[in-house]
Amino acid sequence: MRLQSAVTRSAILLAAIGHSSLADGPNAPLVVFVCEHGSSKSVIAAAHFNELAERKGLPYRAVSRGIQADSRVADAVISGLSADGLDVSSWTPKRVSDDDLKRAIRVVTLNCQVSESKALVAAKRIEWADLPAVSDGYGRARAAIVLHVDELLRSLVGATQHH
Repeated sequence: MRLQSAVTRSAILLAAIGHSSLADGPNAPLVVFVCEHGSSKSVIAAAHFNELAERKGLPYRAVSRGIQADSRVADAVISGLSADGLDVSSWTPKRVSDDDLKRAIRVVTLNCQVSESKALVAAKRIEWADLPAVSDGYGRARAAIVLHVDELLRSLVGATQHH
C-alpha cells in the first residue's frame, strides 16, 4: 500500500512539471504557482498542493512556474521537500506561459508580478505577498506556504460546493 501511494504521488509530481499528462487527464482543474525564478516558493507550493489534493481525493493539480525561470530547482528546496516525503529532484523550472494562464482556474503569484496578459483574468489571480524568503530558512517559508495551500484547497472545494 505504501509503495503504491509513493508511486502514485511520484506520477502526480512528475505530471505537475509537464513531463507527462496530468494524472487526472489534461482537463484536471489546474492551479499555477508562479515565483520569480520557478525554483523555490512555487515548487514548494505545487508539491504540497498536489500531495494534499491527492490525499484528500480532490481532482485539482498544480504546476510550478517562474517569471525568469532558473535552470534548476534550488538544492535547499529539493532537500527540504525530500524530508517532507516529496521528490522534486527531476523537476525543471519553466517560464510561465500564456497557455498556463489560460488553462488555470487559479494563478497564485508568490512575491512576484506576472505581466498583464490577455490570458490572465483578474478573477483567477491570487497574490501571496507575505511569504518569507526560502533563503532565510526553508522551514519558515514552507510553513507559511503550506498554510496558504491548505486555505486555497479549502476555498476551491467550497467554491465547487456552492455551484
